[in-house]
Amino acid sequence: MIRFLPRFAPAAVAAVMAFCWTAPALAISVARDTEIEEFLWGETRPVLKAAGVDPNAVHIYLVSDNVFNAFVSGGQNIFVTTGLLDQLDTPNQLLGVLAHETGHIAGGHLARSSDDMMNEATPFLITMLAGLAAMLAGEGQAGMGIIMGAQQAMQRAVLGYSRVQESSADQAAISFLDRIHKSGRGMIETFEKMSQQELLTDRMQDPYARSHPMSRDRMASLETRVEASPYKENVDTPDEIANFKMIQAKVRGFMDDPQTTLRRYPGNDNSEPARYARAVAYYRIPDFPSANREIDSLIAAHPDNPYFWELKGQIVAEQRDFAGAAAAFEKSVKLKPNAPLLQVNLGATLVALEDQKTMPKARDVLVDSLRRDNTNAFAWLQLSFAYAALGDEGMAALSMAEQRFNTGRYGDAIRFAMRAREMLPKGSREQSRADDIVVIAEGQAAKSGRNGRGGFTFEMNASPSDTPYKTR
Repeated sequence: MIRFLPRFAPAAVAAVMAFCWTAPALAISVARDTEIEEFLWGETRPVLKAAGVDPNAVHIYLVSDNVFNAFVSGGQNIFVTTGLLDQLDTPNQLLGVLAHETGHIAGGHLARSSDDMMNEATPFLITMLAGLAAMLAGEGQAGMGIIMGAQQAMQRAVLGYSRVQESSADQAAISFLDRIHKSGRGMIETFEKMSQQELLTDRMQDPYARSHPMSRDRMASLETRVEASPYKENVDTPDEIANFKMIQAKVRGFMDDPQTTLRRYPGNDNSEPARYARAVAYYRIPDFPSANREIDSLIAAHPDNPYFWELKGQIVAEQRDFAGAAAAFEKSVKLKPNAPLLQVNLGATLVALEDQKTMPKARDVLVDSLRRDNTNAFAWLQLSFAYAALGDEGMAALSMAEQRFNTGRYGDAIRFAMRAREMLPKGSREQSRADDIVVIAEGQAAKSGRNGRGGFTFEMNASPSDTPYKTR
């Protein structure tokens, strides 16, 4: 299931964002879903290897946003919007976008852009100050002219850097695609979509068109490379297309208005993507009988698909049948045992049962999930509930400290960690971790300067009163 996580601001989305101090902070809402993340990794990993980039050093984030966009930020982080997945037509088009963004990583473009912008910033700021001085001296028109000239010069510099880097990423992407024997025509098709965007005003353009400026020369150079490739005729396989359509159906089901989804996938469409999208849409309305009908038909055809069982669990849990939901989630975990998000579903549902007999299992499942992903704040919250139910107040407080720390609530994290420190065994690893949280959280709180609250705003599952199943 798609779970929506905190909004946060990455270090920089592009060189121009890193430099423009007048721009507001960019807030990004990240969504988590095992199926979609694994699909994106399956597409990206071969490209990264072809580029000589260690996949273990790269993170891929799914951004909950309907705009058509993908970008690299903070060094080796690739961000892909749900809108991009929705609006592309083929897996090869997606592969072209991912190869292009990999070109930015392999070329170190973000770091270089920051250096170039800083080199350009000094004369820009000096000129701006000269303009302000002229205005203060009573030469308002002359001062404004100086400032506007400086702004235009800076804009030309930024666009120049951007075009050079975008063209470089294009050429690198084709090389990577050649190495994995994939066609670059999907990238051409995506950029053709983008070139149509460039005819719109800035307000109407998708961010991908604005941050990836095209030119006739760049497009012609790209087409020449693609048509010269021996792999230009390689097309997506039926399995690749089928997987892509299932991912699109899931994204549309969760992101679009349910009635829009039902119009796009009408009842007379019996394809698996249509049934998947409708199952999600009916769940969100909610129309549970219809949602169960659609997902049950998919499970009957594919009983070994862990993601169908995951959605089944969520539908049943929304009806407050936690025992039935736990059974469905347990099936998904057995089919895919090393997926922490699936484990969290199961653990949270066992907690919701409030049964002392199943609480140890809830604790163990959540602990195991956090061994694989210790940044999942919702898992820490549920683990705190499990420890509290089992009477282990020290570990409950430590888990809550971890939850508060991972949501940027540093003041709360310090308080819970200090409470845990008093209750945990002296000299234990857990007590040492509580000490670490206090020290690190104090540093982060001082750095944030916002009453102990960092740059995160936890928008979902932020309090014990929330259920573990809400995605609407």
